[in-house]
Amino acid sequence: MKIFPQKILFLNPPSVKPVFRDCYCSGYSKGTFCVHPLDLQIQSGFFSTEKFQVEFIDSVFENLDIEKTIKKIQSFHPDIIIALIGELFMEKDSAFFNHLKNIFPSVRLFFSGDIARFHPKKIFQDIPKTEGVLLDFASPGILEHLYGKKSPYLLTYKSHHVFHTPRMKSYQYPLPRKEFIRKYSYSLPFFHDPHYYSIGTSFGCPNTCHYCNTHLLGYTLRPIKDIIEELHLAARLGFKSLYIRAATFMADQSRTFQLFDKWKQSKLKFEWICFTRPDLLNEELVARAAATGCCLMMLGVESFDEKWLNHMSRPMPLNTIFNAFRLLKKYKIRSAAQIMVGMSYKYQNIDIYEKKLSVFLKDLDPDYVSFNIFSNRPGIEYNDPSFNQIELNEDLYKNLAIRLERHFYFHPHNIMKQMYHLKSPKKLLILINTILNLIKSKGIY
Repeated sequence: MKIFPQKILFLNPPSVKPVFRDCYCSGYSKGTFCVHPLDLQIQSGFFSTEKFQVEFIDSVFENLDIEKTIKKIQSFHPDIIIALIGELFMEKDSAFFNHLKNIFPSVRLFFSGDIARFHPKKIFQDIPKTEGVLLDFASPGILEHLYGKKSPYLLTYKSHHVFHTPRMKSYQYPLPRKEFIRKYSYSLPFFHDPHYYSIGTSFGCPNTCHYCNTHLLGYTLRPIKDIIEELHLAARLGFKSLYIRAATFMADQSRTFQLFDKWKQSKLKFEWICFTRPDLLNEELVARAAATGCCLMMLGVESFDEKWLNHMSRPMPLNTIFNAFRLLKKYKIRSAAQIMVGMSYKYQNIDIYEKKLSVFLKDLDPDYVSFNIFSNRPGIEYNDPSFNQIELNEDLYKNLAIRLERHFYFHPHNIMKQMYHLKSPKKLLILINTILNLIKSKGIY
């Protein structure tokens, strides 16, 4: 067996539609947007010595089909492939990797993803020639394995029959490889400069919402000095826009203020966006976020039915939600409302629900809305009548989500909002592509 040097390929495999498979979550991307595959970005930093020659192929971003992906892989001829794999796409992903293994029988396959974390045995079952499954994408499990060491964060074919998924003790990892970061120009329409950098600040989530599996990962904060060090890297690479990749940013307020203090001392300036919860926001927190450069917060609203929110272990009075959006407007931070379509005990009739949700959103007045359809995430065993209703009428609710999306984004009030923020030709192009994607949608996506 070849020892060193070794050629390592980081691979986001092909898909017919834009998808994501990172951060232990898989699904279909909104519009034409693609985000950095954070698992692979973080893993790249563990292979920064001269012993490894590294390449990165994001077939989703490049819109590569299977044949074109195979050709790109052939041109690099890797010894090792570290790839993402998604529970929602397992049938097609496993078929692709089995085909890949037939073409490159000597290549060593390692995987990260939601199914790798929660159901790793299925990977060894469906892709029998898998060498290893990474249980923690911020760990050096694969690197240690290549050096002949055992790691609790890597399952191998021999060890996968009996295992215990470890809780992450610390969220620490080396800086990613610069050539990985520079390979593709990922863009989002929320920044003055749409070309952005992704950075991790925490792992997992401290909340226990019944529909979500993120809390099953535990909750670990990344050291502030590591975050600041990576911000310096982003600045050196020329980035002015930042996507903070945390499931619930600012969950620990005192620690967030410490981060903001160190960030201010560094004199680094970015526009940045994040995901968080309405009930975490208060005036001081929003004011300091704005002063640090926050331009958008994506808030998990999910439902306007307080009873449903309480039942989901997500107690959140509607006045708390409205107050959060008012604060963001006051400090000129744009807002995005995350909505789980159909989640209500009170309004089971879909026509009545649609009218009530439309009124709620009109009053809330977010700058953006993301309408999401419930899917049973791996690791979640909780059952609820609202989940069953969506699963039994999935196409109906997908069509509803598209109607709501069109109604919101094609409303004159929201068109004027979007036009106000057009500051560059790049942003105009992204907006045009988004509009075309909405127009092309025929009811099922």
